[in-house]
Amino acid sequence: MVKFILKYWWLLLLTLAGLMIWSIPAMYISETLSNILLIPLFLNLLALPISQIILLCRKKWGKALISFFGTLGILVILWFPLVMAAMSAPDYFGKKHPIPEGLEYYEPLEENSPAEIDSLKSETYLQLWNGFQGGLYCYDFYYPSLPSGDIFLRAYEVTKNIPLHLERLEPRSTVSIDSTLVFSQLVDNKSLTLYYGDWGDYYAARFEVWHRNAVTGEESKLLEKIYRVEGWMR
Repeated sequence: MVKFILKYWWLLLLTLAGLMIWSIPAMYISETLSNILLIPLFLNLLALPISQIILLCRKKWGKALISFFGTLGILVILWFPLVMAAMSAPDYFGKKHPIPEGLEYYEPLEENSPAEIDSLKSETYLQLWNGFQGGLYCYDFYYPSLPSGDIFLRAYEVTKNIPLHLERLEPRSTVSIDSTLVFSQLVDNKSLTLYYGDWGDYYAARFEVWHRNAVTGEESKLLEKIYRVEGWMR
């Protein structure tokens, strides 16, 4: 192994550059292929400092320096396009979680479409609206009497019950309300964003409306409703 490194130390540099270059188109071709390339890339990054230590121990100063600065140069040059590719590569979330056949769900209404509320009586009502881009939504919520507190959303992918970035969704969907005594609109056109998935890559999400009591801090689920949604492409 040591003899191989002393003779072919430069091969690790070429392998690093090749793996990083190939990782960029792999992100657009297949998530599986992209994940497979991560294994040799990790092993290569692990082997490079080991080879440099071996070169230093054998007093191959020039080769060790070339290997070190070559590694640094490759990482600096290719890191930015690799990160940009990772940010713009397809999100396969919807494809991995197709909507089950026969599942009953609602579709968000388009802006300015008339909402269908049967009557203003004591019942719950949640309506999701499409924003100006896929993955951007707004919601309205009606409910009967409630103590003062916060109304907020939690959302889960239906088939695997995967939480849809609750740490972002909950605070951004929160609306503070005063106590109510009759059925009324508590949330009007509050915006939210779903990041899982891509435009046109639909999946089913269960939206849960929660209330947090301003006095006791107790949380209670008021309603849940399944919608067909897509993710926002950054």
